[in-house]
Amino acid sequence: MNMRKYGNLTNSSALRQEPESRIEIHLKPLDLMKYWRRIGILSDFIGYFYGFSFLPEVPTESQDMRNSEIVNSISTVFNELLENAAKYSYDKKADIDICLINRGVAFEMIVKNRTNETNVAAYEESLKEIFSAPNLEELYIEKLETNENDPHHSGIGLIMVLKDYPVEMEVEIESEGVDTTITSRILYFTEPQ
Repeated sequence: MNMRKYGNLTNSSALRQEPESRIEIHLKPLDLMKYWRRIGILSDFIGYFYGFSFLPEVPTESQDMRNSEIVNSISTVFNELLENAAKYSYDKKADIDICLINRGVAFEMIVKNRTNETNVAAYEESLKEIFSAPNLEELYIEKLETNENDPHHSGIGLIMVLKDYPVEMEVEIESEGVDTTITSRILYFTEPQ
């Protein structure tokens, strides 16, 4: 078994905080790829569902909830994780396992998908580049300029999430024979760290 880790997860003490709530979801990449809008719908649902937990006062108007920064940012971050899982799953019928945990000071999002070494190679190169970059803002601009014709394999979404949101991330890639499992964990901090 060969395991590699990438990331910037330094506040792992948040992982020891007792969960206040937990949701587990099992999907097929085929469900997401065939109807790509499902990713956005599920991401918005998760944003709304957990956004209530982190707002000092729950808005009474649905429009205020829709415009809430925390709701939109949780949705955006989760959307990026789901898109990557769907994109890098080689067997479109293999499960994508999702675990969402409200830990009070942080919202933990874990997405696990199965792929093969061929599919993971480009993603792994992107992870190496992102997590070794001294300046994510510069890398983001560089990627925008060089990947305008192929935004799907550039890592732009992940860079944007890491530079613009209060998150830390860890990606574990585990290979055994031809099968590879990618486990992506994002901690979205709901309180300043």
